[in-house]
Amino acid sequence: MKDFFNSLLNLVFPPKCEVCKKDTPEPLCTDCFSQIQFMKPSLGIYSAGSYEGVLRSAIHRFKFAGRKSLATPLGILLVKYLSHTSTLCIEEIDSVIPVPLHRKREQKRGFNQANLLAEVISKYFGLPTEHALERTRDTKPHFNLPRKERFSNIKGAFMVSSRPAVQDKRLLLVDDIYTTGATIFECSKTLKLAGAKRVEILTLSRTPMI
Repeated sequence: MKDFFNSLLNLVFPPKCEVCKKDTPEPLCTDCFSQIQFMKPSLGIYSAGSYEGVLRSAIHRFKFAGRKSLATPLGILLVKYLSHTSTLCIEEIDSVIPVPLHRKREQKRGFNQANLLAEVISKYFGLPTEHALERTRDTKPHFNLPRKERFSNIKGAFMVSSRPAVQDKRLLLVDDIYTTGATIFECSKTLKLAGAKRVEILTLSRTPMI
C-alpha cells in the first residue's frame, strides 16, 4: 500500500534533483554529481570537495532544508573519494565516528547530518559507526564568529562517553564542512586524550581558502 501511494505521488509530483530541479528518480542527478571535483588532502585533512557550487547547494538542502534523501548520494561521494585517496588506507580504520550535535540542536533539526554520512561509509566498508563522542555544551553557531572565537567557543565542548570504543583504536572522524577546523580539531583532541591510537579526519567539503 505504501509503495502504491509513493508511486501515485511520484506521478503527480515527479521527483526532482535537489540542486538543478531536473526530473530524476535520484535526489542528486548524474549531471550535478559529475560537477563535483575531488580535492587533494591538505594539512592532514581529507575533504571530498570545495564548499561551493553544486556541493554547497546540496549540503544546504541536506542540512538546512531537511532533505535526508541526500545523505545517500553525498555519502557515496565520500566513499568514492576514499576509494580514490591513496594516502588514507581505509583497511587500517577500526571504526567511524561522526561529529556529534548537541541534543537540543539535533532534536530541532531532526537528525545529525554527520551521522547519516558516517552510516553510508560504515555500510559500504563494513565498519562500525561508534557514537562514543558527545557534545556536552550547546555552543554558539560558528558561521558568524571570527576565527579566534570559534576555537574558544568550542573548547571543552566534547567528551568521550565510551573509552573502550576509542582506546587504542584507529578512527575516522566524519563531518560535513571544514572551515577553520575548530570543531574537528577539538573532537580529534578529545578522542586522542581518551586513548585513540590515530584519528583521521574526513569532511564532505572544505571552504575555499582566501
